[in-house]
Amino acid sequence: MSAKDNYVSETMFVSRIVAKGKIENLNNGFKLKDGAPFSVYVRPKTLTTLERDMLLNCKLYKEDEFSACPINLFTWVELVITEIAPNTELLNSYDMYWGSGDGAKVATI
Repeated sequence: MSAKDNYVSETMFVSRIVAKGKIENLNNGFKLKDGAPFSVYVRPKTLTTLERDMLLNCKLYKEDEFSACPINLFTWVELVITEIAPNTELLNSYDMYWGSGDGAKVATI
């Protein structure tokens, strides 16, 4: 066990973001290995926009189907997402980051 393992409890792993990355491509959708749940942080590429939210087509932890879900911009969302649907246009307008309470890795879709 490393020194940093001594400072993060199991509760903190579940309720905090301990792994993160930038979503670079949504052509085939996005999910983490082993279906690990994650949150997203989304910001418009044009920061002068008045947008405050957007719709994200995703699956949440207790859902089997994709559906549109409103999310706030400029903050980590509280949703427990398991997968984002394919979308070839979304990343043209937004920068999107994933964060997880697990030491997750990006799955190859």
